[in-house]
Amino acid sequence: MENTKADVQTNTEVRKEIDTEVILQYREYEVNMDDVTERVKSHYIAKGFKADSIENMQIYVKPEDFTAYYVINDGVVGKVNLF
Repeated sequence: MENTKADVQTNTEVRKEIDTEVILQYREYEVNMDDVTERVKSHYIAKGFKADSIENMQIYVKPEDFTAYYVINDGVVGKVNLF
């Protein structure tokens, strides 16, 4: 049986977003990755940038250094403590 466009749209509308939490565990430490993302944003703002200026963000987590390194808008770099 072939799905009509209306069936596909209805199935898509029924799907809900899944509440996801990502936790990094390293040795005896644990950190929520949403918290790390917020720390990165706060560090960026503390450097004098506006939160709404963020267009893209990459966060590189390096637990052995206890650090998350970031690049925002393909040019602003920094780092924050993981734990």
